[in-house]
Amino acid sequence: MRAWLIAISIAVAVPAAAQDLDRDGLPDRLEQQLLDKFTPTLLLTRGECDGVPASFVPNVSEPQVLAKDATLYGQAFSLSAADGRSQVELHYFHLWSKDCGRLGHDLDVEHVSAIVSAPRIEAPPERWIADAWYAAAHEGSACDASSGAQARVLGAVTSGPRVFVSRGKHASYFDRGHCKWGCGSDDCGDDRAITPVAVINIGEIDAPLNGALWARSGRWPMAEKFASDFEPALRARLDDHDGRHVIPLMQHLRGPQAPVLAGVTAIEGLVTATESATRALGTAQRAVTRFIRRR
Repeated sequence: MRAWLIAISIAVAVPAAAQDLDRDGLPDRLEQQLLDKFTPTLLLTRGECDGVPASFVPNVSEPQVLAKDATLYGQAFSLSAADGRSQVELHYFHLWSKDCGRLGHDLDVEHVSAIVSAPRIEAPPERWIADAWYAAAHEGSACDASSGAQARVLGAVTSGPRVFVSRGKHASYFDRGHCKWGCGSDDCGDDRAITPVAVINIGEIDAPLNGALWARSGRWPMAEKFASDFEPALRARLDDHDGRHVIPLMQHLRGPQAPVLAGVTAIEGLVTATESATRALGTAQRAVTRFIRRR
């Protein structure tokens, strides 16, 4: 009982603007303000089999879909200052009830992230700008087609970028043309633009906020996505780039990916041929039936 009284006393004593319930050194209020300011717009392809990203039941240890309602989940943590500016990394998770593409499975974790900066950590939200963005696509697999870009390339310096989400597989792309590199013949379009209804801050993996206990579940690889996406080598690469294009980050995998992509294309061709043959047989059967009935 005494411990609870102490916790309540501390919560009351700390102003809401300074509370840091996920213990990462950033006020929770600032984290939410930044997550709201830079929220991306998701571009979905017609025929997306899982509808829109889902929200999940809070305060349970295993992920359970609450609703398919276009919710995004966010994370924010401080980075070392650079060029005299305070820096924060933002993660935006779009979570799905299932991957319904080739080799589909239940539950799907995808995300994009950003580095944002301001003259000082206490700066109001309007003083913060985005420096760089990262889009995860089949991250960590042989089909990795993740990409990055300076924020100005995406027109996303003071707001979030437009993100193409591949149909069924839900990989994230800033450039629709990069979608073809996702093994499994990713299909991207902009038939439907989704502005998330909410961005829920889920804190840190060891100090979750808003009931996100399910983030640590072994049923999906979400816990590993809480780490920084911007290693020094990647940041240097983005800084050295000409600043006119989105950078595909896994060109060294293009060789190994080609046979996989060719194999998937062949499989899809076979499936298409089988479906066409089935339709043709059905048409022929109906024609024969009509002929017999006339007799």
